[in-house]
Amino acid sequence: MTKHRHSYKIMVKGSEVMPAPLSMDLRKRIVEARKNGDTVAKIAREKNVCTSTINKLLALHQETGGYTPRPLNNGRKPRLTMEQLEAIKSRIIDQPDISLLELITQMQLPLCVSALCRIVNGKLGLRRKKNGSRSRAES
Repeated sequence: MTKHRHSYKIMVKGSEVMPAPLSMDLRKRIVEARKNGDTVAKIAREKNVCTSTINKLLALHQETGGYTPRPLNNGRKPRLTMEQLEAIKSRIIDQPDISLLELITQMQLPLCVSALCRIVNGKLGLRRKKNGSRSRAES
């Protein structure tokens, strides 16, 4: 387990203990201390923060001019754009008997049939309507 210089640890990921995120006030005080000429090592000792955290914060401040953390870009990126989703929805509404495989081939979608089925049912909220005129054959 790596030793962190934070005095408070709250997030647990696997067996590692991850340090808590820095408050906006602490971020501001770190950047101001560096502007006042303090060394990174001195700031790390006084604020009880790792030097790599200070260096990353200073790089962020130099790039963006602010203290707020970058947004988390977790998870898989969607394969279809909003325009493609709208086109699929309008196509299904215009031609309700179109199959998913026909949609994939005609619109050249980068998906398999099961993935398109999940998108149509989940994201688009469309359900397959059963045909009431068809009935089971009597024996």
